[in-house]
Amino acid sequence: GMVEEEGQIRAAWLPVLSDPEDAERLNTLARAMPPACRALFPAAAGLPPDPGAAPQPHALLDGFLRCLIDGAVREWGLHGLDRRRKAPEGLAGAWWSALWAGDARIDLPAAQRPALAKLFGDWQAWVGQLQGEAEAPFRVCFRLEPPAVDLETGQVRSAEWRVHYLLQASDDPSLLVPVEQVWSSRGGTLQVLNRRFEGAQERLLAGLGLAGRLFPPIMKSLHTARPQACPLTVDEAYAFLREVGALLKGSGFGVLVPPWWDKPGARLGVRARARTEANVIGRGVLSLDSLVEFDWELALGDQPLSREEFERLAALKMPVVQVRGQWVLLQPEQIEAAIAFWEKKRRLAEMPLGEALGLVLGASDQVEGLPLQGVEATGWLDELLAQLQAGDRLEPLEPPAGLNGQMRPYQVRGYSWLAFLRRWGLGACLADDMGLGKTIQAIALLLGERAARDGDAGPALVVCPTSVVGNWKREVERFAPGLRVMVHHGGDRATGEEFVGAARGHDLVISTYGLVRRDVEDLARVQWSDVVLEEAQNIKNPQAKQAQAVRRLPAANRIALTGTPVENRLTELWSILQFLNPGFLGSQAGFRRDFALPIERYQDRDAAERLKGLVGPFILRRLKTDPTIIQDLPDKLEMKVYCSLTAEQATLYEAVVKESMERIRSAEEGIERRGVVLGALTRLKQVCNHPAHFLGDGSPLPGRSGKLDRLGEMLEEALLVGDRALVFTQFAEMGHMLRAHLQALFGVEVLFLHGGTPQKQRDRMVARFQDEQAGPPILLLSLKAGGTGLNLTAANHVFHFDRWWNPAVEDQATDRAFRIGQTRDVQVHKFLCAGTLEERIDELIESKKALAASVVSSGEGWLTELGTDELRDLMALRRE
Repeated sequence: GMVEEEGQIRAAWLPVLSDPEDAERLNTLARAMPPACRALFPAAAGLPPDPGAAPQPHALLDGFLRCLIDGAVREWGLHGLDRRRKAPEGLAGAWWSALWAGDARIDLPAAQRPALAKLFGDWQAWVGQLQGEAEAPFRVCFRLEPPAVDLETGQVRSAEWRVHYLLQASDDPSLLVPVEQVWSSRGGTLQVLNRRFEGAQERLLAGLGLAGRLFPPIMKSLHTARPQACPLTVDEAYAFLREVGALLKGSGFGVLVPPWWDKPGARLGVRARARTEANVIGRGVLSLDSLVEFDWELALGDQPLSREEFERLAALKMPVVQVRGQWVLLQPEQIEAAIAFWEKKRRLAEMPLGEALGLVLGASDQVEGLPLQGVEATGWLDELLAQLQAGDRLEPLEPPAGLNGQMRPYQVRGYSWLAFLRRWGLGACLADDMGLGKTIQAIALLLGERAARDGDAGPALVVCPTSVVGNWKREVERFAPGLRVMVHHGGDRATGEEFVGAARGHDLVISTYGLVRRDVEDLARVQWSDVVLEEAQNIKNPQAKQAQAVRRLPAANRIALTGTPVENRLTELWSILQFLNPGFLGSQAGFRRDFALPIERYQDRDAAERLKGLVGPFILRRLKTDPTIIQDLPDKLEMKVYCSLTAEQATLYEAVVKESMERIRSAEEGIERRGVVLGALTRLKQVCNHPAHFLGDGSPLPGRSGKLDRLGEMLEEALLVGDRALVFTQFAEMGHMLRAHLQALFGVEVLFLHGGTPQKQRDRMVARFQDEQAGPPILLLSLKAGGTGLNLTAANHVFHFDRWWNPAVEDQATDRAFRIGQTRDVQVHKFLCAGTLEERIDELIESKKALAASVVSSGEGWLTELGTDELRDLMALRRE
């Protein structure tokens, strides 16, 4: 288009919001615009700014959109324009060149400037006419009608297509008025229902004249006094369907095409039928590389088309033909694609199961350049697809005999789903909400597989963050004591042949992402029965070395456990699926082109639905809020979180134990000894929390504490799903450190309520946290200050960062969230450092729960009464 600025006519790219949804989006943006966006505007000289002179939201958005469109198209043109093609001569060429120039100036000799002014006037008149048509109660509408067909014989009576002219109500597209009524109206005023259209005949002729410039057959019809329609050849009808209709619609006209035009049956496509045996399920011989046989055929909708029929149609050399009573589009490029399809048909007779599943689940809508109009599955493939779509509604399996624990009903369903996919050689992503027990479901699968193969399944590998190595080991020891477990971690870990031999002598090897990256050559020498990724979001970057390393590991089955399969980008999902079922989602570049960009940038619903259909069968996600899950959960779910000490923590811990035992041995019995013991316990708990807590030197926190790393991981998962958390610590100084660290980590405000918090400030903190709409999502509390007297039901997670060895005190703290008014289930996470006094004291308390009231009612004082040997055993670091 063109714009006039300071007396100069410049070329411009202008936005046209032809889609009503675009206009509605613009209105939504205008309504949501904060006043601050309108605060910058020029004020009159010498006068204070007048708020009434601030630009209106719509004007600001319009200006922004114009600048954005104009600048963007010029920028794209610099890279995409074919510079070898010369611009037209004269006025048109100058305008065209200015559309791509940076300054947009139309450079013309003085003699041609009057012609430019006339062109600008004509352009304004044309735009004004379009705008006028858009604001009128009716607009001109064109309806394409195919040739009449004899209902008895099915033969076409004549080859003539016709475009009929109508008026269409602007506010009600279903109200159509034949132009015969316009020509017969008196005085040129048309009255239809409650609508009045002044100058209908003149407006109709003007509209037809404008449309005639876009489509010559319409212009020819204007040679008659009262045009009502125009005849078209089949080629002109094809042009109307493919191009002209959209052009007319973009110019403000109504366009109606035959209903079959947008249906799949109106186009040539292909169909496939998979041929498979019926009795394959349960053999355990399938993988994504297993071959599936296909029969292919050309089709028109659901009607197969033989090669002879196709060749007869192609010989007509007509873009639109009638077949079996319906009109069909037969484009030249489709004919070429169909000929190539017949030639390649034999090569498509077999394809790997991974490609076949993608085809059936909608990975692609084309085969060899032709639309894919359907895939019929038979035999075991049909059986597999039916069960894939069932998700966790499969027939539940009995929990394996060696499982030492009671699985909840939803966990049994999850285990059955994992076992089903494993049987078919397909990787699975268990993405249950945090706290629903993903670990026990994976352990049950490993147990079940070994029971099915009489223990001859080969070793399985669990890869997890360092912070959960201890947790996994203890969960396996708790739920599957019959499994032989080996932890591949630490500086003295086995390597080379020693590692391979040791791995084959165990049922399960537990290692970390960091070590998989470093020891991938050793790990790749073992044929794993299963590779399980805990916290699988650690491979979300497909280019990262640890993601590449885990994909190299040979395994009969692969499982990903994560509460957050997608955190920021869809490529994270591709990376996880590429590990589970390599190649299923295609290349990363293809995935980005077909799914990531359309969904993330353009919110393409069709692409999102296709992706959901593709990955849905391989991802099982249950939320705590699901009705089928809530009924299986207790109101309060308590779990222990075992964390590993870092090397720095382990060194400090052993030094403190050595020093403390010397002081305890030399201390006199009574108060002095009790004081020394309590001091030692406190220092060791500080080391378990963080080296900086023990040293008190204000040193950086990240990467130095297993507890802190695990707290960050678990809080991240909780916050991503909108949960809120209380974090208890008995040390005020640790609370201050946690507050600063968590605020920096998550970019949110973290409240800290401790003994030094004034009462009014305490009340404000509680009120703010309880405000679930705007309140901070994390509240830190010192155990003594926040352990009683508070109502904090907005939280559904309670973290005990360090332990107070009195269960009653911890329960009181937990009950800040678990009390009357709580509408959600509460998850309680008690942190313990594996191999330290925290684990040993916890075991001691668990073993004496029946005597808890008498044994531990006095806080930690009972620990001071233990003998020296008992204390040494209690505090010594057990390296595992």
